[in-house]
Amino acid sequence: MEKSLQKLTLTDRRKLEVGGVLEIISYNDENITMYTALGNLRIGGENLEVGAAFSENGTVEITGYIRTIHFCDGKSGYADNFISRIFR
Repeated sequence: MEKSLQKLTLTDRRKLEVGGVLEIISYNDENITMYTALGNLRIGGENLEVGAAFSENGTVEITGYIRTIHFCDGKSGYADNFISRIFR
């Protein structure tokens, strides 16, 4: 499989195409967290849906109302933040 570039295409805050996705970490109708070629990416919104998993080239299509797009460097960024808050 050819490594996909990190590319995001947002159309009218209703459709987002993300390239370079390696793994979908978690998913519900308000948040989608995925591991990409450049680190973690979290999408927040309403009525979010992931279209047909992701293609061989690492592209994911997300539909719904997209409110936030949040980048975090490294694969464990969100988990580290969560764990550090527990032990403070």
